[in-house]
Amino acid sequence: MRIAVAGAGGHAKVVADALLAAGKDEFAGFLDDDPASWGLHILGYPVLGPLTAWSDKKIDGIVVAVGENAARKLIFELLLAAGATLISAVHPRALLGRGVRLGRGVVALANVVINAGSSTGDNVILNTACSIDHDNEIASHVHLAPGVHTAGGVRIGEGAFLGIGASVLPNISIGAWAVIGAGAVVTAAVPDRVTVVGAPAKKI
Repeated sequence: MRIAVAGAGGHAKVVADALLAAGKDEFAGFLDDDPASWGLHILGYPVLGPLTAWSDKKIDGIVVAVGENAARKLIFELLLAAGATLISAVHPRALLGRGVRLGRGVVALANVVINAGSSTGDNVILNTACSIDHDNEIASHVHLAPGVHTAGGVRIGEGAFLGIGASVLPNISIGAWAVIGAGAVVTAAVPDRVTVVGAPAKKI
């Protein structure tokens, strides 16, 4: 299988590294709509051209590697509509428990732990060394930044972003497109599209 990463920034570099570490497929390079990136090399692999070039370049599978959730959702949906196959990138040092279910196009980076019975939707980023305890439900297009920790039974709505080092107590629900600040400790439910910071986390 010939695979590529959609994106050419820092996150794309880390996702490509995870794919190369897994070593299961032929890594072709990167796709990005910024003409200034075309022909550049990242980790020794070329930026092949725009996102639409995936078919001409005979790409069999794509991982969307854009950190910002709304932009990543848009790219994911555009590629799906164009007939591309969206695949996941799971670093070989990620640990998945029994009964874990991942959606399409999920990124799980090094030292991620996902415990038994948890699930994700599509196009989710589980960034470096985050941990997800048992029976979490994580909706599509969520980004858990490095070092995020969720306890058992947590629910996270579509497009939510949890910043570096945030923690979520058991059985808490976080709404769609909510933002949890870096280092926050979430002790109560967070509504849709609300930003909270601090320990305990409070709305701003």
